[in-house]
Amino acid sequence: MFEIGATLRTAREQRGISIDTAAEATKIRSSYLVALEEEDFERLPGPTYARGFLRSYSEFLDLDAQLLIDEFSERFSSAPWEVDADVMFPRRRSARSTRQASRQSGIVIVAIVGIVAIAILIVIAATYPALRATPLPATAGTNVVTVTEAAVNPVATAITAQTAPDSTSAAAQAVVFVKPFAQVTLTVRALGSPEGTTPLLQQKFDPDPKKPNGFQLPKSASGYLIRLDRPNTLTLVVNDSPVVPGPTDTLLSIDPNGRVSAVTE
Repeated sequence: MFEIGATLRTAREQRGISIDTAAEATKIRSSYLVALEEEDFERLPGPTYARGFLRSYSEFLDLDAQLLIDEFSERFSSAPWEVDADVMFPRRRSARSTRQASRQSGIVIVAIVGIVAIAILIVIAATYPALRATPLPATAGTNVVTVTEAAVNPVATAITAQTAPDSTSAAAQAVVFVKPFAQVTLTVRALGSPEGTTPLLQQKFDPDPKKPNGFQLPKSASGYLIRLDRPNTLTLVVNDSPVVPGPTDTLLSIDPNGRVSAVTE
């Protein structure tokens, strides 16, 4: 028995040939030639390829190829190797397959992000008040319009939930400030006053950053009937609670307890 690897290495070195030169001449990978010289045959694709490599390399080095092959077959014929075509002949990935893989990865990422977003929305929906409509109390002789309260709007508040308790006491009196965010003309009357009565206030208001708390309406023990010349122009602060009229509300009533109603004539 003789050493296959040592025989190959010695023959190559005696001829002054490098591994890379031998690989180029034999068309065998340099890593496979090194595996032959080190007798690390498990690094080769399989016995059949190993014999083919041995024959080509031996003939290149002017050695007796059959002698080396017979020695290899005797010692390693039962080696449990499996041929891997990709190991022997590796294929380069095409640009198209690379793009497809990239696109598939992008789809997976988008799907994961979508699932996470849906989960977050479900949690928010379960823990946060939904958009709801709060019917306002009716005022005698008027038709009440539902004012929508967006629970996610930090300015809007539940009108009936945060105002003072209902009371018929003469001492009840709402304190009202007007905070315009666009020019608006207000006509303010005492609630329940006869037609033709002089208004408590009739004035044009403009946003004024110098008055962050807004403009206070004259006191009225009976409440207020407020007419806007155009809607969606102001916020009311009633008994320290901000109230945002609806986008089409132009006539509002405020009773002495501070309860606000959007009304139509």
